[in-house]
Amino acid sequence: MPSTPCPTTGSYDYLASLTEKVGGLDLHYGYWSGPDDDTPIEEATDRLTGVVVDRLDARAGELVLDVGCGNGRPAVTVAERTGARVTAIDVDERALERGRAWARERGVEPLVSFERCDALAMPYPDGAFDAVLVFESTPHFAPEPLFAELVRVLRPGGRLVVEAPCLHVPVTGELRPRLAAYFEMFQVHSIEQAGTYVEILRAAGLGVDAVEDLTEYTEPFYRRILERLDTHRAELAAEYGAGTVAWIRDGIADWATIPSGSVLITARGPDRPASADGVEVP
Repeated sequence: MPSTPCPTTGSYDYLASLTEKVGGLDLHYGYWSGPDDDTPIEEATDRLTGVVVDRLDARAGELVLDVGCGNGRPAVTVAERTGARVTAIDVDERALERGRAWARERGVEPLVSFERCDALAMPYPDGAFDAVLVFESTPHFAPEPLFAELVRVLRPGGRLVVEAPCLHVPVTGELRPRLAAYFEMFQVHSIEQAGTYVEILRAAGLGVDAVEDLTEYTEPFYRRILERLDTHRAELAAEYGAGTVAWIRDGIADWATIPSGSVLITARGPDRPASADGVEVP
């Protein structure tokens, strides 16, 4: 596979700036009712944020952790809708600054703290948070150490909500090379099958309350991204270079052919027996 042609090879920041232009500032899947739903990407990503925040079930005064918060829009939505106090963490200072600005604009700055730190070694005490949100940040980590650290900072019985890209097939030798461009492009460590995430959560001591396959609602996302890339190809090429735009388009187009989707998992911290025995994994 050729290396990325962008001038800062492997730079997630650089590519994020481009993808924001076609996918919006949320940098996560959108949610559509079906193939005939022509909702714009920005509204569809807001819709998915609403679905995920509803599952978090946060309440006024609770302490919520948003892991890998990106530009901070879901963290701000949590504060707006629930009155909870949110600590939003990421390693991208540019994204954190955008989150702070968005919190000020939405009038919830006192409720949302944006902090730069490593999700695998957080500076928070054990049991510090009532709820933890992991919104499409799992691909950047090995899931076992990530979930272990989340369990550590989650209070007993606290709520964990994970929305994650997932594969619907095992990674075979034939599939691995087809994942490579997408993984390099967005600095992906791993994307697992839904059942694997559930097994790791259970092994970490969490009780899994629900596993929802959102694939039918998120499926239009990459098609819409490719349409926008094609529509704005000339202007994007003028800003980023034709090679970079072509590399991104080819990588996303290849990823879109792989059996994948989105899973939404709600779980609780280990203060009671796991409730997962009766939960079906789609």
